[in-house]
Amino acid sequence: MHGTDIIDAIIARRSITSTDVAWLRREVFQDGATDDTEAEAIFRLDEECTEKDESWPQLYVDALTDYFVWQTTPRGYVDEGHARYLMQRIVRDNRIESGTELELLCNIMHWAESCPAELAEFVLFAVRESVLEPDDAAYGRGRRPRVVDPVDVELIKRAIYAPATLGGITVTRLEAEIMFDLNDATAGSENHPSWKELFVYAIGNHLMFPRPHTPPPAAEEVLRREDWLKERRGTLNLLGQVGADSLKLGSGQVDLGARFRMAMKAMEGPIRERDLDGEAREAQIAYERETIDEEEARWLISRVKRDGVLHENEKALLAFIRNTSSNIHASLDPLLKEAGLG
Repeated sequence: MHGTDIIDAIIARRSITSTDVAWLRREVFQDGATDDTEAEAIFRLDEECTEKDESWPQLYVDALTDYFVWQTTPRGYVDEGHARYLMQRIVRDNRIESGTELELLCNIMHWAESCPAELAEFVLFAVRESVLEPDDAAYGRGRRPRVVDPVDVELIKRAIYAPATLGGITVTRLEAEIMFDLNDATAGSENHPSWKELFVYAIGNHLMFPRPHTPPPAAEEVLRREDWLKERRGTLNLLGQVGADSLKLGSGQVDLGARFRMAMKAMEGPIRERDLDGEAREAQIAYERETIDEEEARWLISRVKRDGVLHENEKALLAFIRNTSSNIHASLDPLLKEAGLG
């Protein structure tokens, strides 16, 4: 029976067994989902099979991560078209059906070199809706409302610190706003203790992270570099020759070290000169980002005061800022005093 026929048979009985998963991983997706047809088969299996063995989610995440990250051109760059296709496929009846889909999104953001910010925003909004209105949310129906659980902390952490997104390991203003929304709505709830730590360090990261996120090279630049390497037709032969030359070491016929250095330089691509002025600018930005300037103080005050209550997590945040920042704008002094930190 052909692979497509077996997949159709699995879908027809609407269940995926452990034997099915083992066969799919061995015979069909041993290299992940390598093209549109195989990716579509993964989505169909997940959507149409109501019973799935516990080993299925791992195959689902592995195979589709391979498709969206490693099968792209250039590798690791998720473009807007693929991102929208992904979001459309994992949302059914305006809902994300399970944590497996969110796990897939987080895995893609973790491994990708670059992906649209809307993927991380999609995860954050899904978690926020799940916490605030679980019965109407895309993900999380049946959970305790207005409580931040450990799984929420993990999803938020992976979304806001995903290296591939716009902010990278820095926390963007939108991400910080969502963190405050969740904190305001769940103050006084039995949140998991890790939520307080995540809130404090995430907002502190947004305000004081010592170095701005350096975005990855544009996809066009990566393709240019790949084309450059392809044009160096002698590079691979040169590397192969390095191995052959090792047999001649005793004869004194070749300088293997020099040949190897030539090969490595060829693989690196065009050499970039060190940008001393750029490094000085980065150092200045790093120093400035450790301070709380007037705009940052104004935003922080507006967020803390939005619901009229100074919550415990916000007091912890202010204490972190007070103990960490090298220079805090004077407009924040009244709020620090209110928190007992004046």
